[in-house]
Amino acid sequence: MGDSINFITSRSQKALKDSHADDKTLWRSLAKGNNLAFSSLYNRYANLLFNYGMNICYDREVVKDCIQELFTWLWTKRNSLTDVNSVKYYLFKSFRNILVKSINKSRKFTDEPTDTFLGSDLTIEEKIIESDESYSNKSKIKSALRKVSKRQREILILRFFHGMDYTEISSMMGISVASAHNLLSKSLKLMKVKI
Repeated sequence: MGDSINFITSRSQKALKDSHADDKTLWRSLAKGNNLAFSSLYNRYANLLFNYGMNICYDREVVKDCIQELFTWLWTKRNSLTDVNSVKYYLFKSFRNILVKSINKSRKFTDEPTDTFLGSDLTIEEKIIESDESYSNKSKIKSALRKVSKRQREILILRFFHGMDYTEISSMMGISVASAHNLLSKSLKLMKVKI
């Protein structure tokens, strides 16, 4: 069969279409050449990666190109993929590396977060705000998020929007776990002051 996509039984197709199919199952299926698993991972993570990327780089096309590059690389290397502890972390870390490399070439940084991608109705700020109903004034929180540094905004987004743990955050941002704790703590304190 060579490089062609493996035949999938209707039973495995149903499991992969299920929105609750876990990332590791999709990852293993992708490694076997399953295009449905590939599509499922893309659909699950493209918007999240885009929103995350737009907090690092203001150029929508660069961010979209980096997402495309990541998923093209995954499909090309699917036969050599090994198991990972966290597919989400792996995708975010790989995407960040591709994006930073691209940014370093073009030097297009921003301090302004972006709003949406491909039909996503809420900005990252709005999603963070909605996840914590104890805050009553959304505009103050949005404003405060815009006033913190890129690194502070990035750690807040990784921790509270994407649910990453300190080990994953420290690896993604290239800092120690203790530094991640300190940066998040300082970011939260600064957010409270700015609100």
